[in-house]
Amino acid sequence: MKAVMAKWSTLVPILSIASAALLFSACGSDRDASRPMTEGEQLTLNNGCTACHGSNGEGGVGPAWKGLAGSEVVLSDGSKVVADDAYLTESIRDPSAMQVRGYSVMPQNSLSDAEVQAVVTYIKTLQK
Repeated sequence: MKAVMAKWSTLVPILSIASAALLFSACGSDRDASRPMTEGEQLTLNNGCTACHGSNGEGGVGPAWKGLAGSEVVLSDGSKVVADDAYLTESIRDPSAMQVRGYSVMPQNSLSDAEVQAVVTYIKTLQK
């Protein structure tokens, strides 16, 4: 009996972690599975970006990415900017630099320059 309990006490945490991983991987389950993920899309999923920006860029806690590229964005200070490559890059690198009105500051990340560019490229593919 003692051996069975020891086995379960080891197995339960492992199963809990596996269940959580499965749950989080399902966050992107409404995407077109027949289409391979781009590097930028995979980065947003792996780095938790989709938790706030939506599994398909539809927004939520964070601003929507769908239709963002090239659009006008109102910042927290009331100024407006165009969401061009420079804006998207700066917003990912330094989330507090140009905070979007109505949203809290995005957490910092540790993406490399190449990874930031891949995410920008992915965002630009998301149209309404």
